[in-house]
Amino acid sequence: MNKIVKNGSVEIYTEAFGHPKEVPVLLIAGAMAPAVFWDRHFCETLADRGYYVIRFDNRDIGRSTHFPQSAPESGIALPYTINDMVADAKRVLDNLSGKSAHIIGHSLGGTIAQLFAVTYPEQTTSLTAISSPILAQGNIAYVETDPKINEEMWAVLMANPMHQDAQRGVPEFQKIWRFLNGGWPLDENMADNYTLAIYETEVIAPAWNHSNVQSGIPDIFQDLKALGKPILFIHGEKDYLPSNPENTKKLANALPTAAAYILENGGHMFFNAETWKILDEQIYSHIRTSQNKMF
Repeated sequence: MNKIVKNGSVEIYTEAFGHPKEVPVLLIAGAMAPAVFWDRHFCETLADRGYYVIRFDNRDIGRSTHFPQSAPESGIALPYTINDMVADAKRVLDNLSGKSAHIIGHSLGGTIAQLFAVTYPEQTTSLTAISSPILAQGNIAYVETDPKINEEMWAVLMANPMHQDAQRGVPEFQKIWRFLNGGWPLDENMADNYTLAIYETEVIAPAWNHSNVQSGIPDIFQDLKALGKPILFIHGEKDYLPSNPENTKKLANALPTAAAYILENGGHMFFNAETWKILDEQIYSHIRTSQNKMF
């Protein structure tokens, strides 16, 4: 089922799998990532297991409302905040289900998912943050990533010339996806189809707004600690884009209701059917056991 949900003047494109009477699973994608980041087979598998699975295009991507980009020296102010994106997610859930949901986010979507959970705990059954930035500092002694790792990563990411035509652009994105896929073989068809989905709706350019909304988020350690809901952090072993994987383990160990799963050889993206099978099993186990679980 496809539906446009309005949050004020912003239109949010949504898709749902399964029956609305079931417990909802809300999937939140990352920066410059349309809803189709969430593999259709993954969504259908969760729906077949008795969940109402909702994925959507965040504002500024896909078939949702777009805004001018707040690029450096453009003179354009950031047109919305991270809290607006959290409110979009709540509006989608309220409109399509209205029930408490399993909240799952990837990358920027993991940021939104964590903020959703601490802002609307009554609508959060469980929280899963995948490849997500660390929002909780507390007194945790986080580790620094080797600068050489960051230099190599950003050299690959910044080398994309961002061609406006897909014929030239798809091969350039494939180089990035291969790097971000970690140690898993890249399914080129899966990666290329995802890139083509981006080209269908986007002027190919850096996602400045999605990047800039992540600045200045306060420490939510105490909020996560007091949440009282099951939390699962999933992080690729080779994914240093949001944070060092060791830091995700440190955070999970510091929270009473949290656990961490480190995906062996995993990167920031999942262009391989086997990685999606692993994610499906980890997430299904988490949400199944957390259903009605009290801490």
